[in-house]
Amino acid sequence: MDLIGSNQVRVIIRVCVSDIPGDPLARHQTLGDQFCQQTLLRPFSTKLQASGYDHVHIPGGFDLDKRVNRWFIYDLNVTTELEKEGLDTIPHMVFCASRQNDHWWDAETLYFKPTDYSFRNFIDRKNWIEEAKRYCRTFVWGGRTEQELVAEMRSRETE
Repeated sequence: MDLIGSNQVRVIIRVCVSDIPGDPLARHQTLGDQFCQQTLLRPFSTKLQASGYDHVHIPGGFDLDKRVNRWFIYDLNVTTELEKEGLDTIPHMVFCASRQNDHWWDAETLYFKPTDYSFRNFIDRKNWIEEAKRYCRTFVWGGRTEQELVAEMRSRETE
């Protein structure tokens, strides 16, 4: 079951970048896939569509080989444009991502058997929400370029 349904939500995840498995240049996608599949039990969908999409704001240094922590910001179920003031009206969720016993997750097992994992990688950090909201306010909801492209798609649909 999708915990957020079709509601727009901003998810902020703090993670040690070298803990994210796979290609360092795909860490933002890997983390988004893992979070959505493990926590929301749905795919991470970045394909731009007028009906909605998911977007990630990629932090600097996300591809480093060093053990550094970064904040990844995911805008999920983007269906409308929001100004900075509007961002306060949507839910924000903050998580700390962690490997346990040197394991992350097995994408195939998780994808086909979402209840088959025995460890929790995404730890809810409700006490970080207000600080995270203030920091994230500088990031355009759904991405500036993406919002422009989707607005163009929507205008073509109404012609």
